[in-house]
This record gives sequence, C-alpha cells and structure tokens, in this order.
Amino acid sequence: MTIEKVHARTLERRSANISVVIPAHNEAATIANVIEAARAGLRHMDTPGEVIVSASGCTDSTAEVAHECGAEVIIAPIGKGAAIKEGVKKANGDIVCLVDGDLDYYGAVPLVALLVEPLLQGIADATIADLYWRPIYPDQWLHAFFAPVAGHLFPELLPKAGSTPWSGQRSATRELWPESLPDNFTADLALVLHWNEHAERLRPVLADDWFNPLRPKPELLAMDYELLATNAVERGRLLPAARPRLDAWFRAVQDLVDGYDPQQHDPREYERRALNASITELRTRLGHLA
Repeated sequence: MTIEKVHARTLERRSANISVVIPAHNEAATIANVIEAARAGLRHMDTPGEVIVSASGCTDSTAEVAHECGAEVIIAPIGKGAAIKEGVKKANGDIVCLVDGDLDYYGAVPLVALLVEPLLQGIADATIADLYWRPIYPDQWLHAFFAPVAGHLFPELLPKAGSTPWSGQRSATRELWPESLPDNFTADLALVLHWNEHAERLRPVLADDWFNPLRPKPELLAMDYELLATNAVERGRLLPAARPRLDAWFRAVQDLVDGYDPQQHDPREYERRALNASITELRTRLGHLA
C-alpha cells in the first residue's frame, strides 16, 4: 500500500480578535501585572484584542486597580466557574484566552501568545498550558488521581490535555466555550471534558517557569472525582454498576494524597510511588487497563 503524501500545508492561518479573560478573586496585589502581561501577548502577536477582568466576589480593590489599568471590568458572583462564565459572556473576541489573576509567568514569550498562536496558525482550536513547574500538592492530583482514572476512562484525553489539565491558563475558539459551567473550581475540569468531546484539535502547549500562590483546596479532589465519574457514566465510559468499585478506588487515592509529608518525602519519588499504587489499586477494583 502506497501512502500519497501531500506536499503543501493543508491548514489555514486565521485572523481573529482576541479576548483575554482574567478571573480574579481578591487579586489587587497581582492584577496590574497580569493585565500588562496579557497586553504584552497581544502586542507580541500584533493582534487586535481586549482584556477583561472578571472580579469574582472581591472584597478588596481588585476591580478598582484593574479599571485604573485600562482593563474592562465586570463584577461576577463568587466562584471560579462563575467568573469564567461572566467573562466569556462579555467577551467579543473570536478567540477567548483565560489567564488566572494571580499568575506570575517568567517565560520569554508572553503566555497569552503561546496559548493563542496555535489557534491562529490553524493547528489547534483549543489549548491548555502544559506548565513546566508546579508544586507537589496539585502534582498528586495528576499522578495519584487524574492520569490513572483518565487513562482508564478517557484514554484519548491524556495526550490532548497534557500534564497540567487543571491549569487555568487556556484558550479556545469562541464556539467551544460552553454556556453552562459549574460555579466553583471544578470548572477547569469541566472545560477539559467539554473540549475533549467538542474540540477537533485540543492540544497542550509547553510553557516555561511560572508561579502563583499555593492555595490548597483539599475538598476539590472529591468534587473533581464526582464530576469525572458522573461524566464517564453519562458518556458510557463506565457502567453504573461499576461506580461503587470506582468510588472505593477513589477513597484509596485520597489516602495516598493525604499521606504526603513534605518533611519526609522526596516529591518526585512520592509522585512515582503514588502513580504506581493508584494504577495497581485501579486494576484491582476495575480490571486491567488493557
């Protein structure tokens, strides 16, 4: 069998207006820098655009500082998902890029440009930042929880979402942003699941060192699990009768995550052990991952 190669580019570069939406809850100390970084990304691409700050339940001067910096400001209810929904609703762009209001990014190319440029090139219609650095708390989310269960229930998702699928830094064409999202922090995972189903080319984008304040959310793991398991049943990826066995696996995963002690454990070694233990437990509960 002979494969006929196409000796020409089959994808077209698009022209688009860009909306950068910044959900922010009490981020007065960082919001000015995030707004300027968003504008730097637009300048880097030489692309028309707007910067919108979705001030979510703020009790500080986030909205006032953002307004003084020239961003468009909307007042949103409390909650990450609520802030995203209100910001996207206000956005006028053909492409919407999401950046957290407390992000401090050190890469040479502005993060907004890294996220949006693949969409302009036509090689993606949604992107998620695959971030180089991340502290141990959410890394356990990946190794002990998401990679094993997504690999079993949604194996196509792992290469499309990258190693930080919970990242708040992402971009997508306007039609891929759903009208309905959870109001809380599970919105990040809900977007991943929505794009897995509806985006033709969801791609991770490698990004450099960055920092944002570490704010552990121990209740979020259970909320994300409930969303993922419910979605798997609805999509026919998990039989309803198997849900109790998956619930038992998740309770074991919670013990794995809770067992990490930064005073005793090497982070990378703990991640490797957590991944292996989680996969073994999942095989025991649901069968081999073949």
